[in-house]
Amino acid sequence: MTTEHSPPTPSGQGGPEPDRSTGDARPAGRTDDAPSRGGTTGGVAVDDVPVPVPAPGAEGRSGYGARSWSGSRSASTWLRNGWARLPGAVQATLPLWVASRVAVVIASLAGARALSNGPVRDVPGLTTLWDRWDVGLFTKVARYGYLSDAYSDRTEVDFPGLPLAIRAVHVVVPDWIAAGLVVSFLVGILGVAALWRLAADEVGEADARFAVLALVCFPYAVFLFAAYSEGVFLGFAAAAWLAARRDRWLLAGLLGAAAASARVTGLPFCAALVVQYVVVRRAAGRPVVARPALALALPPLPIIGFILYLRVRSGQWDSYTDAMRAGWNRAVDWPWHGWSKTWHSAFDGNGAATFVWFWRGELLAVVIGVLLTAVLLWSRRWGEATFVGLMTILMSFSNYYASGIRGILVAFPLYLLLARAGARRPWVRGVYVWCCAPLMVVFVVAFTQGNWVD
Repeated sequence: MTTEHSPPTPSGQGGPEPDRSTGDARPAGRTDDAPSRGGTTGGVAVDDVPVPVPAPGAEGRSGYGARSWSGSRSASTWLRNGWARLPGAVQATLPLWVASRVAVVIASLAGARALSNGPVRDVPGLTTLWDRWDVGLFTKVARYGYLSDAYSDRTEVDFPGLPLAIRAVHVVVPDWIAAGLVVSFLVGILGVAALWRLAADEVGEADARFAVLALVCFPYAVFLFAAYSEGVFLGFAAAAWLAARRDRWLLAGLLGAAAASARVTGLPFCAALVVQYVVVRRAAGRPVVARPALALALPPLPIIGFILYLRVRSGQWDSYTDAMRAGWNRAVDWPWHGWSKTWHSAFDGNGAATFVWFWRGELLAVVIGVLLTAVLLWSRRWGEATFVGLMTILMSFSNYYASGIRGILVAFPLYLLLARAGARRPWVRGVYVWCCAPLMVVFVVAFTQGNWVD
């Protein structure tokens, strides 16, 4: 069972409405004894090119002076030095991440204009386009908290990580929707940098970029742009996994706690970190029972804290599952029951096209989860297999399948697997991008037009 909200159930009940260092600093200039030009008495050389210095008072008369030149050079130098101080993983991925965000913005705005028959002034703006579906629920929690009299939605199914981040960013970004978009953008920088570094450790830096490209082209990557919890989970989970591979368990525990605060998929991720701890410690020939193991107690703390908080506010221990039943008619059930009901909805000829394809995507998500788990087990990647396998079990033990495809979206082992496959067989990259990128654009337009995507 997942935390996210679902469309109407297959039975028609419930559901929401459709160390790299800089070089030695070179002085900005040197005094040059060569005669100056323009009637001045001296000159300054920048990069060995003499630049005239006007006589006193000349700046005000001519508008030309060394001040503006040195100011622009100072700004460019500051930018270059700032870029050089960024971690190599950020330098390798930030241009691609920013370009992909720009592409999503263009797709959403172009789609709004192409599909609008009214006056241009009535075409929705960017924040209106991205205020869809669960975005409104997350922002309600950020503004009013849980179980508030300000709204009636059962938001107890939304973990607090994203709402807390939105509330923090709102201090400097007044618009709530824009604050959510900023959160998704910033955690995405962390996520793609960590993903690239994980892939680079396996296939080399030259081939690691495809892991990031596979992520941003994933058909449902629209949820990494919108103010949804997937971006927060993926960013911190990938960073935590990188820290775990480096045997830095306190950092891994802290980052894992941040990931677990965002989605119910934090539960399988906590278990995966424990397995990865054993794998890493044994591979290094270090004892498993040691002080670093205490860090593994950190990731479950946000989940435990959230349950206790809901218990105090609602007076019941099952507030989460009760909200899932009351708001979305979802309950724990055997996987074959959920598969049967979802299959019937997926191939119902009388069903709405949007939802029929949604149900098919949910079935595909479970299949991908099972196959990916099998491949990871065969590859003896025990920690990653634990994460994907338990996540697949979690999303399949439900009376109908929903939000599972977003679980696959945050399954970072998938992109590492694709990077390894692309390094061995380059044609895989082209096939993946040409098949997935167009679907991603379609889902961006559909989501921002208010159509149900997942």
